[in-house]
Amino acid sequence: MYSQSGKTIIMYHRYLNIPTQHKLPQCFSVQPNNAQVIFVEKDQTDQEIIKWIESFGVIVSNVTEGIYTPPKGGKVHIHNDTKQISNATKINFTWGPLNSTTRWWNVKDESLLKIDITDSSHITEMVDPDIVDHFDSNGVHKELICDSEDQCELVCEKVINRPSLINVGQLHSTYNPDPVQGRWSLCYFLLNKDYTHLQFDEALNIFKEVTYE
Repeated sequence: MYSQSGKTIIMYHRYLNIPTQHKLPQCFSVQPNNAQVIFVEKDQTDQEIIKWIESFGVIVSNVTEGIYTPPKGGKVHIHNDTKQISNATKINFTWGPLNSTTRWWNVKDESLLKIDITDSSHITEMVDPDIVDHFDSNGVHKELICDSEDQCELVCEKVINRPSLINVGQLHSTYNPDPVQGRWSLCYFLLNKDYTHLQFDEALNIFKEVTYE
């Protein structure tokens, strides 16, 4: 959160008014048993939606991921999407139950954070990633993780049943209480013209006419 003209601004999430419905990627037609992260190829993204997003003067990265959260209390662990705590931004489109959530956390002791070297082979084998501050010189992506919710304080939770502007530079996780239906999210990383991560406060200003709480 930050303060602007005496008003506290929530820095984690906004819903988005999108002019058209995003098509469902074919790769989301399955319902795995466990949480998953997959690379979504360009032909399964919605180029009209991407064109609309980029009309605001930002770039949609070619690194597009699908995140699956299984039902029955399924979760994606607490993590961020950058090598350090930041305010990097994604636009997410989600299919599944109407009551699944994304949660944001503050770690109680920063020494409890661990650096996770993620397996990015599902990305680098298919595209040359264009996010200049996402991978190191060896093409390795690192992110921060926290092993236990007990080590963190929950600071925000939002139902994700509509297109959403998401702060992914902060620690976050997903939760799906639905007894039957899994949740798929399509995640578009937003970039500046120099291919660095667009920060959430900048995104709030850029998309101010089409966002709401």
